[in-house]
Amino acid sequence: MSEKTYEMLWDCQYCGTTKLLGKTHRFCPNCGAAQDPRSRYYPSEEDKVAVEDHTFVGVDVTCSVCNTLNNGDSHFCQNCGASLDENGEAVTKLESQTANAMGQFEEMGSRDIVKEEFNAEMQRIGAAPKAKNGLAQKAMNWRVIAFLVVAIVICGGIAFFMLRTEAQTVVVTGHSWERTVTLEEYVPFTARSWRDSPPSGYNIDLRPGSCTREQRGTRQVQDGETCNMVRSDNGDGTFSERRVCSPRYRSEPVYDDMCTWEGERYEVVDSYTTSGNNLQPFYQSLNVECEGVQRIGCEQQIFDGRYIIHLQAADESATYDCAVSEGEWATIADGDNFTMQVRVMDNSAGDCGSLEPVQ
Repeated sequence: MSEKTYEMLWDCQYCGTTKLLGKTHRFCPNCGAAQDPRSRYYPSEEDKVAVEDHTFVGVDVTCSVCNTLNNGDSHFCQNCGASLDENGEAVTKLESQTANAMGQFEEMGSRDIVKEEFNAEMQRIGAAPKAKNGLAQKAMNWRVIAFLVVAIVICGGIAFFMLRTEAQTVVVTGHSWERTVTLEEYVPFTARSWRDSPPSGYNIDLRPGSCTREQRGTRQVQDGETCNMVRSDNGDGTFSERRVCSPRYRSEPVYDDMCTWEGERYEVVDSYTTSGNNLQPFYQSLNVECEGVQRIGCEQQIFDGRYIIHLQAADESATYDCAVSEGEWATIADGDNFTMQVRVMDNSAGDCGSLEPVQ
């Protein structure tokens, strides 16, 4: 269906005449009052009046000097002659509407401009529900809004004071360490994965005849279109009605090859941890089979360590444990002084990343 154009409707606020045509009746034929573009509304199906050979020249413009409605292509007000390029204001268009499943649009009817403006002002100051196209929306009590704002401010203030930090002097009181050696053995393995995602390891091969088709996921496939009638305010006293379509999709399974693989790799067989509070860390000594050789039954060691310095606030009010690199740990001596950011409201919480040596 091609796009069709129809007249918006408006009601005269002075004599009460209703269902005047937005494009044809720029003035009320009963009392002569000028059309207020804010009072325009979409007609019902029974009241629709088609516009023949419509030429769109732009959104209507209201003269801010005399409040006269002018065509969108006007440069000077037809009433007072003021420049619309400087004093013109485009009229506000209504939001588009989409027909429901029955092909019917939401009934709009006459608009009470005074009430709409009152509700808009109340909404602006937080004392009334927002109105949309003259239709009142679900209200929220302004007291609830005020309460939420106050609660957010209070919570923000509390969080600020609770998390605020300041520099404190701390002294190193001791060292501790923990070292772990992990033993891995080179072993054969069997695993299942997708054909294009083989497992990690060495000498990986597919087991012959092991692959089966399995669902790996889904994909979206276009399955026609979903179409609705939409009407849109043109802003010149008319509205357009057209059929708008968007693609519709369905889910379709995606299959792939799930396969069994055989290969070799290192796997963890044990781990050993040592610890102490001195400056002489060591790893557990292990007997390793053919270390460094990639052969079934051979082993390798993986080393890891954690190094802690223990600190105390200069006023002895709190203690802290900070993990540092092995190099830093070895160069820091008991009795060394540092500054550290500590929470004002809870001095037991210190930021180890802020440690700076006292020069």
